[in-house]
Amino acid sequence: MAKRKSLSKKIRFEVFKRDSFTCQYCGAKAPDTILEVDHIHPVKEGGTNDLMNLVTSCIECNRGKGAAKISDTSIVEKQRRQIEELNIRRQQLEMMLEWRDGIRSIKEEKYKRVISYWLEETGINLTEAGNKTLKSHVDNYGVMETLEAIDIAIEKYGTDEEEKTFNKIGGILYLKNKPKHIQQIAYIKGICRNRFHHFNERRASIALNEFHDDGYDLDRLQELLLAGELRNWSQFINYIEGN
Repeated sequence: MAKRKSLSKKIRFEVFKRDSFTCQYCGAKAPDTILEVDHIHPVKEGGTNDLMNLVTSCIECNRGKGAAKISDTSIVEKQRRQIEELNIRRQQLEMMLEWRDGIRSIKEEKYKRVISYWLEETGINLTEAGNKTLKSHVDNYGVMETLEAIDIAIEKYGTDEEEKTFNKIGGILYLKNKPKHIQQIAYIKGICRNRFHHFNERRASIALNEFHDDGYDLDRLQELLLAGELRNWSQFINYIEGN
């Protein structure tokens, strides 16, 4: 007679989980009944503790059937189908993980390309924080948009003040898809910021937006600034607030 080896808690749980915590004889479910693990091929007749030989049974069915074998092969067939389904799920999970790794690899290549481009164009190595910022730009705006923004920043601000040039990239990306008048207001404020002492960013933003909303010409204002006809902050703010 085969010696019965007690089942571990882990094995019991795996059997219950596989069988959806349902008695495979009568369909009773936990917690409405107490579940046990039964041997399909009885231990006294050589049955093992292999998962294929174990089945979930309620206490009533298990204690009532004694050492009787299951004559209906549907239990075994059901277990086989469950194992096949588990294999399919595992294969699909592996494909999903492979796809995810592929996506990550593509993203890393994009990041490397943009970081390398900055280095090639400026000769400046970025800090870890700088790399993280560029990666964020790529995630939010895409590779081509970020590369174009780098070009614009370098063209406008040069590479002498690397931090200033680098910090302008985010603003360029942000404004690029904004309406024309928003871009133009930002440009006008940039001119004022560089030329005027005591420039008030908040007041200028409010006044310029009201200037545009009231129907006044931003192009004309820009021309006056570039021509030097508005020489200081006072002249500028009086002009747009006085219209």
